[in-house]
Amino acid sequence: MTGDDAPIVRRRFGIEADGNAPHDPQGEFRGRNILYVAQSIDDIATRSGLTPTAIVDALGRARESLLAVRTRRPRPHLDDKVLTAWNGLMIAAFARAARVRAGSPAAPRYLAAARRAAEFIRRALWKPDLRLLRRYRDGEAAIDGYAEDYAFLIFGLLELAQADGDPAWLQWAIDLQAMQDRFFWDDADASWFSTTGDDASVLLRLKEDYDGAEPAPASVSVLNLLTLESLVGSGAWVEKAERTLARFGPRIGAAARVVPLMLAGLSTWHAERTQVVIVGPRDRQDTVTLQREVARRYRPFGVDLPVERGANQEGLAALIPFVGPMQMRDGQATAYVCRGFVCREPVTGADALAGQLIRGASA
Repeated sequence: MTGDDAPIVRRRFGIEADGNAPHDPQGEFRGRNILYVAQSIDDIATRSGLTPTAIVDALGRARESLLAVRTRRPRPHLDDKVLTAWNGLMIAAFARAARVRAGSPAAPRYLAAARRAAEFIRRALWKPDLRLLRRYRDGEAAIDGYAEDYAFLIFGLLELAQADGDPAWLQWAIDLQAMQDRFFWDDADASWFSTTGDDASVLLRLKEDYDGAEPAPASVSVLNLLTLESLVGSGAWVEKAERTLARFGPRIGAAARVVPLMLAGLSTWHAERTQVVIVGPRDRQDTVTLQREVARRYRPFGVDLPVERGANQEGLAALIPFVGPMQMRDGQATAYVCRGFVCREPVTGADALAGQLIRGASA
């Protein structure tokens, strides 16, 4: 970095002579600067009279100088453990992104990322005859899963099942839900404890009730149960969701803003839930066209399911019987818009599907 680069660097990263930390209660940054992007390249060009290319080159030289200094300092420790709960949330995010970006070049990448993470957890952290494990690092999986590990992974698998229609994800979500209920459900007072109670060093079994940087397991679980009910149908799942919502009623009334996801669960419970099933070969243009039409609309209380004729449909029908008779019409990808597993006339065109979705939203 040259001396002529300094004014550009100051503008770009908000560097001030007396430091730029506006609030510093502990006095740790007095007279120091915390680098951030304070001005855009275009703004700096306007103020300095330089070309954007010259500014980008100057900033490149500055980054090289900063890196050279940083490499002489002790490196911070690297937290490289894999947590089941966090990966569950990530799987859900990638799978949902694949659904809402249906037909875009990014959708296959998002779906592949979600699948890889789910496959890794199934291979490394899932013991079918025992339980789910919480963390993986350096080839070792350990620590029995907490309620959040089950809830967040189930969330991810339900989103993944709706993104690619693989019945294995749905079956795994059902198995995990049964296991979560067995280890954590409080039948006396509803909701799920955070821990199993098997560890004698844990003196109290608590229930998390705050949707903060991470949502509470109970909030995610209510949504999971309602999604399972919408996909598969089970009074037992709805009953657990209802009891949990009732238990959190006073919390919602006293401090609703600390449980926003539980409120989303309450809204879902009140809403009439819908199912949209699209039967057609994966990645064929007419199938993608219908999926894109569904993705264009915000449907917070609906579930989607892509179905391919053959083994995929047979596997799904074993879990969701109402998809068994669904067929393509005239060899074209076909959409079924349903409420409570009762479906409208199947349609093959995007305009007809849009009409059914609009009427369903206003009904």
